[in-house]
Amino acid sequence: MSTPQSRIPSSAESTQQPTQPTGGNRPRRWLLPTALALGLLVGGGAVGLAWSVTGGSAEGPAADVSAACAALERTPALLPDGDFASLRRWGAAAELAAAAAEVDKSYQPLADAISKPLHIYRSTFKAEGPQFQQAVSAARDACANA
Repeated sequence: MSTPQSRIPSSAESTQQPTQPTGGNRPRRWLLPTALALGLLVGGGAVGLAWSVTGGSAEGPAADVSAACAALERTPALLPDGDFASLRRWGAAAELAAAAAEVDKSYQPLADAISKPLHIYRSTFKAEGPQFQQAVSAARDACANA
């Protein structure tokens, strides 16, 4: 009598394949979608973190104010007689400051200060006089404090 441990399978028994797949041979179809979802989640988090760390003043009203004040720095005087570039630059600065004030009301005093010299010029057709010079100085001071 032979014991089950000492029995050697015949050649017919050893070549038969099991009809049901075993747990270790089953393909892992969930692995790729899970890895993809995890990669997207980690990647999105990294992009969001980088954006929040570096993105403060690169956009929005702060960028508009920065550009408006940079335009005023490049405009030594508002000279409407023959030098329309300075008049246009000042007008662009006023529009940028107004755009910033539309989004963030704390920029309204700056927008008012930058646009005041233009209003004086448009009403008097002169870019001179104490009222005009005071308005220009106030606009430059507002930019210095922005």
